Amino acid sequence: MSHDEEERLVTAINSITDSISKEMLKKFLALPSSQQKNLVLIKSSQLLLANILCQVASTEEELQQLLHSQGEELKELTLDCAASGYAEKFQLKKH
Repeated sequence: MSHDEEERLVTAINSITDSISKEMLKKFLALPSSQQKNLVLIKSSQLLLANILCQVASTEEELQQLLHSQGEELKELTLDCAASGYAEKFQLKKH
């Protein structure tokens, strides 16, 4: 893939992500305040747990073992966390 093709692809992905994010924000803001707070607490707790799992795992293999018993949503969040904040520790390549 040429550099220009990569740039067009990145622009398209960013545009789609931006549109989806705006729609999700509209739906979130339309929820009752109590549901908004509950969702924020749940997501904050999941992110905290993902960071803790990344902190305690010594290797990528150990992280995978810890994630084996977690749900798919938490697995994905933890792997995103590992790739962004712990790439050097787990010797992961950033995109």
